[in-house]
Amino acid sequence: MALPNGKFVLDDDTPRSSKTTINIAGFNVYLYGVDELTPEQARDTTVVFHIHGRTRTYKDAEDLAHQVLHDLRQRPATRKGLVLATFDNRNHGERAIDAISIADWNGGNQKHGQDMLSTMDGIVADVQTIMTFLESYVDGQFAPTQFIIGGMSLGGHVSWDVLARDPRVDAAIIVVGCPDLTHMLHERLDGYLRTDGASQQSSSPKEWPDSVERLYVARDQKVAEITGKKILILNGEIDTLVPSKFTRTWLDKYGAKNDVIFVEQEVTGHALSVQMVERIVDWLPQFLA
Repeated sequence: MALPNGKFVLDDDTPRSSKTTINIAGFNVYLYGVDELTPEQARDTTVVFHIHGRTRTYKDAEDLAHQVLHDLRQRPATRKGLVLATFDNRNHGERAIDAISIADWNGGNQKHGQDMLSTMDGIVADVQTIMTFLESYVDGQFAPTQFIIGGMSLGGHVSWDVLARDPRVDAAIIVVGCPDLTHMLHERLDGYLRTDGASQQSSSPKEWPDSVERLYVARDQKVAEITGKKILILNGEIDTLVPSKFTRTWLDKYGAKNDVIFVEQEVTGHALSVQMVERIVDWLPQFLA
């Protein structure tokens, strides 16, 4: 790894954890750390999801899983086990069918708004399906007794949604995700329209019809109702793609209803930094005691 505020890159000499691949509902789910569980840990295992970002693949989560599991093994053994889980998001990696629909407005996708939110809803459904069926697929290997949702960028947005929708999840690790996508995407679209030279006179441009506005407002309202959750939020101070100001607004209004650790890392943009990984490693043991 590099400097604390540098982008996380897995070192070649970092020991790799075991990788188990399971087909659930027609897509591959990748589990890291199963073989390393002790018999006691296998009876009571926390599963942490890491959902990757838009245009990326599960391999991003794989690198993080190897680092986190290695770092935690350098600490005293825990009673509960830890397995990290990930998969390729819909229309990404092995599941890709259409490159343009995962692009943004600047990438030529005029339906970026509805494409991103519909993909997010699909990913939430995938996470919920995994949580429901995982025990039946790993019977005899380990018992998943707790789920923590996590992700970066698009995966961070999804993490907010899972927290808001599924009572089985009471904790999250959100890396450069956004609880207020409506206003964030208003700003993103305004920037695109200025660059594109398009008219901004219409209150409902073709890239953002009223039907899309209603969907995002409803999503953000659910996120505003999150209560009683443990949330680790890791943002970059100079992130221009998912600006941290939209998280700060949520924190000012709703943060007190939850147990939140908010880190806005200096001199860091839209990236998972070395220091963010260290924060994750420091935060997780409370769930493994």
